[in-house]
Amino acid sequence: MKNGTIFSKTRLIPRYNWDYTATTLFQAIAATIFPADKSDSNLSSLFSGNHFYTTSGRLSLFTILQSLGLEKGSKIGVPLFCCPVVFDAIIQAGFIPRFIDISPETYTISIDDVKKKRNELSAIIAVHMFGHSVDMDALREAAGRIWVIEDCAQSLYSTYKGILTGNIADVSFFSFRSGKNLSVGEGSVIISKKPELSATLRKIVSSLPEWKMIASLLHFGATWVKSTLYQRPWYGTIGYPIGIRLDKKLNLTAKTGFTMRSVSPGDSALIRKRIRSFKQKILRQRENGLFYLKTMKNTSLIFPFEKPYCESNYYQFAIRTHSNEARNRFAEHLRAHCIDAAKYLDDISNEAKEKYGYANDCPIAEQCSQTVVTVPVYYTLSNSDKAKIIDAVNSFTG
Repeated sequence: MKNGTIFSKTRLIPRYNWDYTATTLFQAIAATIFPADKSDSNLSSLFSGNHFYTTSGRLSLFTILQSLGLEKGSKIGVPLFCCPVVFDAIIQAGFIPRFIDISPETYTISIDDVKKKRNELSAIIAVHMFGHSVDMDALREAAGRIWVIEDCAQSLYSTYKGILTGNIADVSFFSFRSGKNLSVGEGSVIISKKPELSATLRKIVSSLPEWKMIASLLHFGATWVKSTLYQRPWYGTIGYPIGIRLDKKLNLTAKTGFTMRSVSPGDSALIRKRIRSFKQKILRQRENGLFYLKTMKNTSLIFPFEKPYCESNYYQFAIRTHSNEARNRFAEHLRAHCIDAAKYLDDISNEAKEKYGYANDCPIAEQCSQTVVTVPVYYTLSNSDKAKIIDAVNSFTG
């Protein structure tokens, strides 16, 4: 940021959108103290199958894996280029991550690499990265008879061949925690189309401990405080610098571990309330992504590519450089223009090697982890914000 002034810090555009206002806080509190309609009609109108709520996406994945009847120690195919909480959930469930490379165009799982490693696998997790859908027909053909699990944490309202993600595989899950698309605090939904699997899921989910009232209220308040600090003018002056210092100690961004607990009544009420009307916000976000693609002309950078079968929600707008050094300069350039961009998953290969047995066989994912930057694209950006981001990207000299 120019000269590091307080004024420039107050203008820093946050990298993610924590859309949790005082009104949201009061809605969550009211739903907890005065429980009302718990109808899932909005969710059911979008996603066919049985629905099960948990408190987080990683707990949903853990629960799904526990329900599949696989032998302990089985290998679960997962793209290296994804959030490490996915790897942690696999380990916690008693299985072993088998890392799969990605396509450099969409950052989703490589079908060719799946074919090479297919005989080792008992299930595959299809992560719709940045909102771009995996080629699900090709993946299911390559997978054969083993389970395919859709990870839709980033792909709410994205489509594959006109079908909403979450409606394609036999089992899928979404994450709606703050910073994701719905930003309800904490919350996730599992969607299952298989009756026997649904029966097992229901048994596990119904046994999860419930939230205590005071814990719920403290959770809502903490979510609101963190969300407020993620907004301007507080983000650049307080939220970002304090968060960076404390996250390693307190795990503020919740990148490791999870709690075995049911979803809080307030969070589930927000999911039911927001899910249907949220499509309009996703459409605005997608328009922002498409607008970037039309107006960003910097030939030293590689922009997202949307396959014909995919309509992405552009949960994140990923830009790739040609080297790690250029990526670092690009991130610094954006920050000098008051844009907080993320060097996405930059340490994922080292973390996967140290903690999860990664064997250095996903070269494209490793390259992307060292060259990808994500810039803000969310639906609450103003026209001046978008113009600033576009100008900053186009003025980068490589």
